[in-house]
Amino acid sequence: MGTTRLVRVFHRRKAVLFAVLGVLLGGLFLWSAGVHIYVVNDAGNKTRIVAFHSMSVSTVLAKVNTRPLRPEDVITPDVAAVIPHGEIAIVRAKPVTLTIDQTSETIYSTVGTVGDLLADNGIKLNAEDKVSPDPTDPVPYNEDVVVKRTTYAYTTKTEAIAYQRVYRKNPYMEVGRSYISVMGQNGLLKKTIKVTKVAQQAVGSAVVKTQTIKPVIPEVYDVGTARLDLKPTRTYTMSATAYSNRRSTILDGKDHLYGYSGLWLHYGTCAVDRRLIPMGTVLYVEGYGYAVAADTGSSINGNCIDLFFNSYGDACDWGRRSVKVYVLPITRNQLYSKLGIK
Repeated sequence: MGTTRLVRVFHRRKAVLFAVLGVLLGGLFLWSAGVHIYVVNDAGNKTRIVAFHSMSVSTVLAKVNTRPLRPEDVITPDVAAVIPHGEIAIVRAKPVTLTIDQTSETIYSTVGTVGDLLADNGIKLNAEDKVSPDPTDPVPYNEDVVVKRTTYAYTTKTEAIAYQRVYRKNPYMEVGRSYISVMGQNGLLKKTIKVTKVAQQAVGSAVVKTQTIKPVIPEVYDVGTARLDLKPTRTYTMSATAYSNRRSTILDGKDHLYGYSGLWLHYGTCAVDRRLIPMGTVLYVEGYGYAVAADTGSSINGNCIDLFFNSYGDACDWGRRSVKVYVLPITRNQLYSKLGIK
């Protein structure tokens, strides 16, 4: 009887033990099924948190009490996501000083290359812009990225073009005489200049266009070549007065003046008393040279002659003087042919 009783007690205790063990295992199962484990990896620093329900990433971060986040920090998964468990990774943005031309700014980023850094900040490069380090290089965090823009500016400059003196033989003028027949005038040249700037500093310039806005007028200096080499038909001693109605030397040949005969008045024409010397008569005047009778006037009587000069100044230099006047046995056209004038 004693042995049987012991066996019954043993079996009863065994049943209780198994019942208790079942309750414990069941409770453990139910507990483990409701546990949510999260690991926050903040730039390599890991923090573990246990919860009994699913939470959003932002809630987990709040419970972990992470240091303040910057807008540029990258969090995976997204802070708004609700997850049952797992790792939450925080990649902290690091500072880099970005200098564009003369302006510097500290920005935060997580990208790998300089090119990505510029692209993320909306900075577009032109082909001639200079970047240091190179866009393919890693971002030098806590250091500098320098962008030097290459730009162009255009400016204009006006310069004087100096006139030159040109010597010209005057077949009407007596050898030994000379004068300025055309006053020289400087021209004006407009230059368009392209200025190259790097980081807003000029580094070079080049003339890309030139335009003459006022042409140069060379100074024409007439030198006499005429000689009396024909036998005159008559000779007069006359009072020779210079005249000209030009205040300055002829500039362009368009200010033609015409005498009584209809001929263009210029050095080599004169005014005479047509009762004494007919219009068109070819003369040689001592100290002056060849002169064609082409004009007359009410004050010109008898042995008086007015010699035309191309400028008022030259006429004043001549003034009035007594000269020999030779009448030549050739026509005006023959004179032109002799002097090579068309």
